[in-house]
Amino acid sequence: MTEHREVWPPEDIELALDDNSEIDSDFEEVLDGKGNRITDAYVADAIADVHRAIDEGRVPVSTSRGGRPSLTGEGTHSPRVSFRVPEELRERARSRAEREGKTVSALAREAFEEFLRAG
Repeated sequence: MTEHREVWPPEDIELALDDNSEIDSDFEEVLDGKGNRITDAYVADAIADVHRAIDEGRVPVSTSRGGRPSLTGEGTHSPRVSFRVPEELRERARSRAEREGKTVSALAREAFEEFLRAG
């Protein structure tokens, strides 16, 4: 399979999601736009090629995931810290955050920062 160095997807490939069909590449012959047989190895190579293209910045990838903006900086991922708390503590945090017009995450970040500053 040819590695693509141009815009993804290449003009000869049409990407479409179809959750209602499965192809058994051991028994069915499916060809790409250039007549190459699509096999499991072909698909694995294509996926690896897409990941390389993303890593190399050849594919524009939207950093907008519908979530909150990055706390680290534009276009970067904010690390996540998570831990479990008793239900009662979670409810107290939710109530306080609501009273202060914040999210529980914002309240937790502020508390965590204050705790670490106190040493």
